[in-house]
Amino acid sequence: MSFLKMIFKELKNTIFDRDVILLISLGSIFLTLLFGGVYINSYIEDIPVAILDEDNSSLSRMIVQQFGDDDRFDLTYHINTREELKDLIDSRRVHMGVYIPPNFSKDVMTLESSDVLILVDGTNMVVGNNAYAQAVSIIQTIAAGTQIKLIEAKGIVPSLSYNVAMPFQFTDRMLYDPKMTYMNYLIVGFIGIFLQQVMFSGVGISVVKGGEYFAGKNTIKKLVPKVIALAILALSSMCIAIHIAQRVFNVPIRGSIGIGLLFAFVFILAITCPAIILASIVKDKLKFAQISYMLSLPTFAASGYLWTIDQLPAPMVAVYKCLWPLIYFVRPFDEVMVKGLRFEMIKGNIYGLLLYTLIWMPIAIFILKKRYKSTECTN
Repeated sequence: MSFLKMIFKELKNTIFDRDVILLISLGSIFLTLLFGGVYINSYIEDIPVAILDEDNSSLSRMIVQQFGDDDRFDLTYHINTREELKDLIDSRRVHMGVYIPPNFSKDVMTLESSDVLILVDGTNMVVGNNAYAQAVSIIQTIAAGTQIKLIEAKGIVPSLSYNVAMPFQFTDRMLYDPKMTYMNYLIVGFIGIFLQQVMFSGVGISVVKGGEYFAGKNTIKKLVPKVIALAILALSSMCIAIHIAQRVFNVPIRGSIGIGLLFAFVFILAITCPAIILASIVKDKLKFAQISYMLSLPTFAASGYLWTIDQLPAPMVAVYKCLWPLIYFVRPFDEVMVKGLRFEMIKGNIYGLLLYTLIWMPIAIFILKKRYKSTECTN
């Protein structure tokens, strides 16, 4: 039987395997729609806020109004005591509190130091960072405007007062994702994780079901068509998921889908190795599924996607690169799709995946043959 016919045979077998076809064909699509729906709002908005204004001056009321007018905040409570403010934050009825002290306006006008206290519930990093950044922006804008008015009150003409108050400025240009949205930051990386999970599970389930067949003669000749058949389905599903991210959730996809597919296919070859090893060791579909899904979070956390590789401990990175291939793939894959990286910029990662496969595939086949050969001998 020709190699091409073997691939078509495995494709046919996979299509009629309900345990695998639903996972491989629909897993990435369903999860993209699910996670895209979770992050469909570009920003965290309507954050509940409480304000304690003990000054009640025109300046303090201006600050209160700015918070009330901002779309990022929902000015839920105007309170009278510090104890109320603390209780509201502790009970999670608000995520942020603003405290304006007595004599605040007087101190500002007499050029004495005075502070507006921003209290942020830091237990939720996403809400806390958004609330803090926007609150600081509001306070700094009002502070700059107040300083300009104070300078003008000293007789400096308006055309110069701004330059005195703001002796220098900076300009910025945010590349690739100007709005800095969670959707654009996460969804392509999630699609890479979905590809890992569906291929890892698909290969593992296939090995559990056909271990004796694969462990016989010509193991490579039997495994390669199965992996290619699964890869065709998984990559097709991945392409649909990327199209959904771009068309439905407006994620900017600038990169070459050809380079992305090549990169993803090499990653598939690499992730096949630990899938074969784990499936051969446990030889049970339920146990394999439990362990494989348990691995998804730690492998993603250590992959350098959420927390950059250069900030991870060097020994941890070295060990992870030896044991799991995701670190070579998920962040560069995101940058290929979003930033449009050329092949030359990711070829080192591709070589790393190929080296990983060359080292671990013989080990995986040895364990496969050893485990299922011992079963045959026992029987």
